[in-house]
Amino acid sequence: MSENGDDISFEEALMKLEEIVRTMEGGDLSLDESLNLFEQGITLTKQCSFQLEHAKQKVEELAEENSQEMDQ
Repeated sequence: MSENGDDISFEEALMKLEEIVRTMEGGDLSLDESLNLFEQGITLTKQCSFQLEHAKQKVEELAEENSQEMDQ
């Protein structure tokens, strides 16, 4: 969940991040616009990191369950 309460998928967040990067690389933004986009990018990055960590934990749990089943 993002800081503003919206749920978006990892893929959507990544696409938004890529769009922000392209926009900022264009160099046609004011300082305020750049700061706003940078802040949005940080929020999206945190959200992606959270989702990746959750996915990693799930994979580890499933691998552990599979390992235990194989040992039986």
